Parts: sequence; C-alpha cells; structure tokens
Amino acid sequence: MSGLAWLGYVIEWMGAIAVVMIAGTSPLFKSIRRIDFRFPRRESTFALSVFALCYLIAFQYFGNPVFQFMLDFSKILPGGELAQRTLLAMISLILFLLATFLRGQPLKSIGWGKANFKPGLTLGILLVIIAIVLRGKVNTLLQGITAEQGSLLLVCLLLALAEETIFRGYIQLRLSSFLGSTWGWLATAALYLLWVLPGRLWVLPFAELWPTLVISLAQALLLGWIMRKSGHVVSNVLFRAVAAWLLLI
Repeated sequence: MSGLAWLGYVIEWMGAIAVVMIAGTSPLFKSIRRIDFRFPRRESTFALSVFALCYLIAFQYFGNPVFQFMLDFSKILPGGELAQRTLLAMISLILFLLATFLRGQPLKSIGWGKANFKPGLTLGILLVIIAIVLRGKVNTLLQGITAEQGSLLLVCLLLALAEETIFRGYIQLRLSSFLGSTWGWLATAALYLLWVLPGRLWVLPFAELWPTLVISLAQALLLGWIMRKSGHVVSNVLFRAVAAWLLLI
C-alpha cells in the first residue's frame, strides 16, 4: 500500500474523530442512554459463544469445498471478495438475531434502540459528509453514479449493517457491561481483528496481510469509540459503508 493511501486513511480517521468530539458537545448527545445488562457475565458468554460458532463457520466457508456453493452464490452481488464477506456477515447476523429474539431481548440490546436513534443518525450523516469531503469525492457524486456503483454501495451497506450490528451492537454492549466500557471496547476490537483472518490467513503473503490487519484494527477501535459516543449502531453503519464505498468509485 502506498504512502498516499495510508495518508488518506489517517486523514479520514482524524476527521471522524474531530467530528465526533465536536458533535459530542451538543445537548443532543448529552441525553444518550447507556445499555446495561442484568446478568452481564451470562450475556458475555452468549456473545462469545455465538461469535465462536460464526468464526468456525467462517473458516469452513472460505476453506472447505463443501461451502463452495455459497461462494458461488455470493457472485449475485458485485465486489468479488467484498461480496463473499458480505454473504458471510449476513449469515452470521442471522445467528446473532436468533440469539437475541429467541431470548426475548429488545432491539436496544443490539444497539438499535429508539432512544438513541436521532443522535446516532445525526452523527452518522455528519461522518458521511466529512468522509466525502476528505476523500475528495464531492464532484464525483455531483456528476452522478452508475448502476454498478450503486450496487457496490448496497453491498457496502449490507456488510456494514451486519458486522456493525454484530460487533459494535451485540458484542461490544455485552462485553462493556461485563468488563467495563474501555476493556469491552478493546476486547471487541480484538475479536474483530480475528474476524478478518478467515479467507486471508495462510492464503495471502504477510506483505499483503499486515496492512489489512493494521487498517482493520484502527477501524475497529474508531468504530467502537464512535459507538460509545453515539449509543446507536446507525452512525457506524452509515460512516463505514460510505467510507468503504468511496474507495471503490
């Protein structure tokens, strides 16, 4: 990866941090409701158990010929590997949603509560705007997007929706309730770093793998911090989806 590409990521992350800090001074963000669980240890155990199951599925998904039909099915979406990981994320999201609804838990327990939706949406829109400006894509978007670019945006949105609901919604909220806000945030980032390994570990040379790991860790820490500030997954979904999409157009 070139130095210019790294600079683009760093500038984008710094811009996002600045937006969150400035927005955090607004009265809108003073009323954010925090989620705590009555039995945080048990909830964390459930979260880690479902993650372990999804992680096992992920390695089989990319490495076992039995699952080749799923990789072939992902080709209905554009983006190649991006589409493959989107399908895996959507399958994993189904398992986490089952773990939520079968236990009678509300949407707020996975970061989609009504109380924090307005500040989360507001912050998400602000982050989208700063990403577009810092990536220099204003003129590109004003000229319009092609059908292929629109399809790629849909894939990015689906991937962000699934993974952010899983990690920043389901897992981080539970680990933060059990371990504390800081350690829960860091532990979730570590789990996300593990999540990017299937399909890449033992496949890519280290020279290609380490930039992905560094970027994934930095993004996981940033997105987890944004979740702590907004209290709603929608801010993460919008920012992550658009930021990823801008790199593809």
